[in-house]
Amino acid sequence: MVNKVEGTEPGEIHVEVDAKSPTANINKDNLRKCHRQGKYTGVITEVYKGTYFIRLDIGINAVAHSCNMSALPGKGDKIGIVVTRINDNYEVAEGIITRLIKRWK
Repeated sequence: MVNKVEGTEPGEIHVEVDAKSPTANINKDNLRKCHRQGKYTGVITEVYKGTYFIRLDIGINAVAHSCNMSALPGKGDKIGIVVTRINDNYEVAEGIITRLIKRWK
């Protein structure tokens, strides 16, 4: 957590931080915004052995094990997902990729 930032010149900036102070867990708050059978958009951050890891636009992470499209999306693609389950233990949403919105390059 950044406590104080001081600087008189662009070359001399002093930052005071505290690594042990508690920070709020915003993942749980954002996870409450997500509902089962809800449709959301996000960006694929990683693909590993047929499992898609997605960062949703509402600020939570999601995992998709299946994709209902003819062309498979790749890393960096913007997709649409339907959430089928919310996993509170891992603080992620689980779902199915339903559409490709935009290919990344």
